[in-house]
Amino acid sequence: MDPKAVEKLEAKIEAAVAEVIVNMGLKKLPLLPSRHTFQMMAKAAVAVYEAAVENRRREE
Repeated sequence: MDPKAVEKLEAKIEAAVAEVIVNMGLKKLPLLPSRHTFQMMAKAAVAVYEAAVENRRREE
């Protein structure tokens, strides 16, 4: 798993959460996800993507 891809995606997930906060007119979420949560979400997304790419290669 590419650490740079995880880091980049983690930042995008965090930005998306911040955007939701703003769009809902909230100052902050009642329970803001931790840095660890953002990292785990990013790692899971990258793992799913990599698995999909590998499955696609096998099908070709």
